[in-house]
Amino acid sequence: MYQLFYAPDNASLIVRMVLEELDADYTTELVDRSKNMQQSDAYRALNPSGLIPVCVINQKPVFETAAIILALAEQHRELAPALNDTERPQFLKWLFYLSNSVHTDLRQLFYPAQYVGAESEAESIHRELALKRLLHGFAVLDKHCAEQEGDFVMDEEFTVVDIYL
Repeated sequence: MYQLFYAPDNASLIVRMVLEELDADYTTELVDRSKNMQQSDAYRALNPSGLIPVCVINQKPVFETAAIILALAEQHRELAPALNDTERPQFLKWLFYLSNSVHTDLRQLFYPAQYVGAESEAESIHRELALKRLLHGFAVLDKHCAEQEGDFVMDEEFTVVDIYL
């Protein structure tokens, strides 16, 4: 059984979707952002960065959305190419592209004050730049997907990358 620490309208939705797709047993624990619970000592013991989500896998907390969904896929041997599959490097490329580029830019778009302070002009400029990067990231993904014969990022294979996207 897994335990998912989540908040509504958060990246934890991706993890929940993977858990559901895997038909995995899990419980949820709300991290109430209105009470700043993600900054509590108890939560920071799970994720020192205080970011959501965290998923307890094999009795240990795992944070970072891509790490969680990759670990879940590997535990269940579903939704990801096997370690020896020749498409595995392509899968990892798109998983980490989403995590390091698209997801990062989305976070900066939603929380600009965390990156540039609460000055409205700086936030506005930062948000505009994040949006440009995000649109570029989606254009890269659109081009790749248009070149696939199948319906998914990995062509014919539905993976956690599709859920993340």
